Amino acid sequence: MQRTEIDFASDPKDTAWHGLIERRLLPLAHAAGFGDLVQFGLQLALVEAVNNIIEHAYDMTPGQPIAIRGECAADALRYQLRDRGRPMPLPLPSGAPAAPDAAGGRGWQIIRAGFPDVSYSRCDDVNQLTLSRPLPGGS
Repeated sequence: MQRTEIDFASDPKDTAWHGLIERRLLPLAHAAGFGDLVQFGLQLALVEAVNNIIEHAYDMTPGQPIAIRGECAADALRYQLRDRGRPMPLPLPSGAPAAPDAAGGRGWQIIRAGFPDVSYSRCDDVNQLTLSRPLPGGS
């Protein structure tokens, strides 16, 4: 099993973490056999999930901790995003298309397009969002 982790602080004005996702987390998707187009979708989904943490969990407050652990297991590629922000409202959005006139809601379409298996838990004031995608050619 291959693993990697990145830790950084929220900053609504700095997107340097985009590069961390690309350089440190996406190589797991490449090693798992996902093609370039799928890798791009996974990157978009991870960026959207982090944007949601910064915007909604941390209310755009800079300097708050965000950690992402990626692992390529025998059955799936998984990324666990952890933060100490506000809890997510449940149930998790389905990823169904938002109404054309809706002010938001499109981000979950991006997340669920990249990762069909999404779960959330909160323990000891830590949010954990787990994004999973079966490996190519898996059953």
